[in-house]
Amino acid sequence: MKMLDNLVLEELSRSISQLTTVNNDINELISRSIEIPPSLDLGERSSNIAFKLAKSLQKSPKQISEIITLDINKNLSGNSMIQKVEPVNGYINFYFNFSIVFKELNLKIKNEKNNYGKNDSGQGKKIVIEHTSINPVKPLHIGNLRNAILGDIISRLYHWNGWKVEVQNLIDDLGRQVATLIWGFLNGIQFKLSRDSLEKFDVWLGRLYSQSNKILEESNRWNEVDAIMIKMRDDPILYSYMRNICQACVDVNLETAWQYGITYDYLVWESDISKSGIWEETLHLLEKNDSFTWETKGENKGCFVAYLGDLDEFQDKKNPVKIFVRSNGVPTYVAHDVALQFWKFGLVKASLSSNGLVQQINESGERKNLWSSSNLNITELLPIEFGKADRVCNVIGVEQEFLQEIVRYTLKLLDMDEKYGNSFHLSYKHVNAPHARFSGRSGNWYEERAWADAVLQDTFDEAFKVISSKRPDLESNYSKKREITLKLSVGAIRYWLAKFSTETEIKFRIEDATSLEGDTGPFLVYSHVRAKKILEKIGKKRVKRQYKINEEQISLQEKQLVLDLLKFPVIVEMAASVFQPIQMTKYANELASSFNKFYETSPVLNAETLDLKIFRIMMVECFVVVMENVLKILGISLVDEM
Repeated sequence: MKMLDNLVLEELSRSISQLTTVNNDINELISRSIEIPPSLDLGERSSNIAFKLAKSLQKSPKQISEIITLDINKNLSGNSMIQKVEPVNGYINFYFNFSIVFKELNLKIKNEKNNYGKNDSGQGKKIVIEHTSINPVKPLHIGNLRNAILGDIISRLYHWNGWKVEVQNLIDDLGRQVATLIWGFLNGIQFKLSRDSLEKFDVWLGRLYSQSNKILEESNRWNEVDAIMIKMRDDPILYSYMRNICQACVDVNLETAWQYGITYDYLVWESDISKSGIWEETLHLLEKNDSFTWETKGENKGCFVAYLGDLDEFQDKKNPVKIFVRSNGVPTYVAHDVALQFWKFGLVKASLSSNGLVQQINESGERKNLWSSSNLNITELLPIEFGKADRVCNVIGVEQEFLQEIVRYTLKLLDMDEKYGNSFHLSYKHVNAPHARFSGRSGNWYEERAWADAVLQDTFDEAFKVISSKRPDLESNYSKKREITLKLSVGAIRYWLAKFSTETEIKFRIEDATSLEGDTGPFLVYSHVRAKKILEKIGKKRVKRQYKINEEQISLQEKQLVLDLLKFPVIVEMAASVFQPIQMTKYANELASSFNKFYETSPVLNAETLDLKIFRIMMVECFVVVMENVLKILGISLVDEM
């Protein structure tokens, strides 16, 4: 798409230079004037620049558009990518020679193949993306899964934009939820909760946590939990007991994430941060700034607080004072989040001991090493440096929006404007089970089968029925049918959780997500399989010579497919810049829909002429490459057949 926009910009700039001085300001004005018309009948590009120039040129938009179109048309030849330009009520509509445009596109895709769509806009700079980050007391439920999938797609997008990407997963092992779980163990609740031999440890642990929470609410013994929270930090025996339980939970959580093609670079443990000196160094930096102070009187006496009221953005807040350290000397959650953000940006000298854990494999078979912060004093030289990012994105639910604002604006209060501008919070709303909104505390996620492994199993069962009805010939090949079904199931879930606006609270409906029609993951995969089948039928009979066709022979559906294929690099860059995976899913559905319309209206094997056949084969080849790249970014596996 940039190629077409640049052509339009170039022609408009050349023509307008004969009417007035063209400088950077006018070029920017021209660039913003370029639009995609609502219908291909009105051309492939349109510009309203004549309206913007009317006052300075003292002519009507209609007159200006006619002068410009006349000049551009005189400058065109049969080999130009622009076929013609037409004035319509002051607008300037551009029509392209799709035969020539597609030759350029086809050559580019053939040369770049799986690199088509990649760019170096990141220039090798580093982004730290934190996602998943659940408390290690339960399995990943479908809400956590939305978080992880959104973060995973953002990390893939940034990789395609030439950034060095570091994916972190924060493990909060010092919070109230962990203390509640440990209270349950210390009070023998585990002996009252049976565990089936097939039940995964994190699921059983989640039930134990919910049961402990229920008992504590009934008995109001929360003071015992508060005492455990403090003791976990200071008592080495209790700390080790807690860490081992949490590590076992995290290990199972990771296995679940890997099933969904989600991998990480670094696990950051809250208890390791607390012992590293990162918070103490951060506190020292904050104490030097007038917006932060230790209160000596009033309701916050003895607390270390931030006065955010100095910022315009907090003028309308009821209480612009935020406590960072309580009067008992314990830092609040937001204090730890600020310290972690400082460490991610490399603003503190303190560091974490780290050790390698395991090698992960994603859905494409790519390998990635997983490292973890450690409670051991490890002095080995690390092969990579964690943190020290140029940009940070934290994927955290909408309920943490205000706290994430405080994290960002703390940087602004310290006049770290560049870091402030490169701090991002990807906020998202909840995912509900079909019958209820669930929570880890109440334990209703278990009755709703809303934990990630159960969601995958139930989706697999539904998809298996669909595949069985569509492909009775696979009845005797269970392993093949299972492989196809599993890949489709994971893809269906990933796509469904990414395709909605992050500002939307959603329900996960298995029947809708696994449909082979409509806006679903399986629909994308099916379009790719369909295209591959065409190429398989042609096989070695494929003609290699160039085609020669008239512009009139190219249908509207074929033109639309070319435009959609051209759009991919632009979408890759835009989706990353705004941290919105939905831009990628919307494009994926448009591309698949465009190909299916092409498939229905443009016969390939039985094309009217050999030239048309070659042209359409090349269209299919280009679609296969681009759709594979799209699915790669979305983390959806390819299948050979459906």
